[in-house]
Amino acid sequence: MEMEMQAVNEGEQERDWAYLPPDMLNHIAKCLGEIFDFVRFRAVCHAWRTSTPITDLPTQFPWILENREHYPPDPNLRFYSLPFNKTYTIPAPRSLDKKYLLGPYSNGYMTTVSQQNHRPVSILNPLTNHEIYLSACPSVCDHHWIGPRQNQRGEHVVICYGRSCSKRPILVFCHPGQSKWHKLKLGSAYKNCRHFYLRVACFSVYRFALELQRLQISLMVFITLAYAVPPPCKDYWTKCSDVHLVEDSLGDILRVTNVQIRFNVYRLDVGNKNGSSPCWVKVSDIGNQAIFIDMDGTFVLKAGELSQIERNSIYLLETVYGGKRIPPSYNAWRTEIDTCKSERLQCPLKEPESWFVPNLHHL
Repeated sequence: MEMEMQAVNEGEQERDWAYLPPDMLNHIAKCLGEIFDFVRFRAVCHAWRTSTPITDLPTQFPWILENREHYPPDPNLRFYSLPFNKTYTIPAPRSLDKKYLLGPYSNGYMTTVSQQNHRPVSILNPLTNHEIYLSACPSVCDHHWIGPRQNQRGEHVVICYGRSCSKRPILVFCHPGQSKWHKLKLGSAYKNCRHFYLRVACFSVYRFALELQRLQISLMVFITLAYAVPPPCKDYWTKCSDVHLVEDSLGDILRVTNVQIRFNVYRLDVGNKNGSSPCWVKVSDIGNQAIFIDMDGTFVLKAGELSQIERNSIYLLETVYGGKRIPPSYNAWRTEIDTCKSERLQCPLKEPESWFVPNLHHL
């Protein structure tokens, strides 16, 4: 018996774990649901690191990012992971000392705007400190966002919306790697619109007419493809701020309306079949997907890629403003689309504001 145990121990000592088959290493890496476990796994040795490139990082459940708008800004970024019930405190890069942090956040990157007069813009991955600098925004803009928000690779673009010198709405955008901003002057009808960037298209929802316009954006050319889509009857009086547009994993456009955490979900039927007009079709099941909503926008993730995501659900980060003397309240919810049942999500952050999908690759 002692000889057998000695032989086993000698066999274990001779085993070189650095030379595990690459297929086995890839399988193990894909089972690591937490991003820091993936980083530790790759840090074991050179062979493990080369066998599991950064691009093999499994899809991550979105973190919740704490509000950082206070002055002076917090020197740290605070995130919370719902499935692992962990709070992550990450030192903010020095480049954020004199910058505003703006959402929404796309594929691990966030938009920053300098507090200096010429207000240069950049996009930053806070986990890798990789920053892409853009030139100064050519107009005074009220809203900034980066797209696409989905957790996937694609053609990213930073879009800013504001007013021109003539007080007319203006839309400017710039792709990473380009120093020049492209400008599109909008008509006066766009003064009271909300805008949504969905891959290579920007949709605008009128506040009063509740129509939908589509402005397709290419790298260098503006192509206007505008068509009106009447709102669903039940949503005719829904406030514009409670309307969300998002593209799902199948490429369909979804309209989500939120009234006191009760959601209606519609799919856009573009029509053109037998002369039919575009319309919204109400749905109660979006399949193996989940919708994430915050103040900055909306995105969809496949529940099949993450066991922690509940399918056919809406995850909401809600900020409720009570007035000048009443501080805002922050809530996190999950709602089942088919049953309308809602549950409050526990979050230790004082001011949970935005969803952030962590990633380690560079654009």
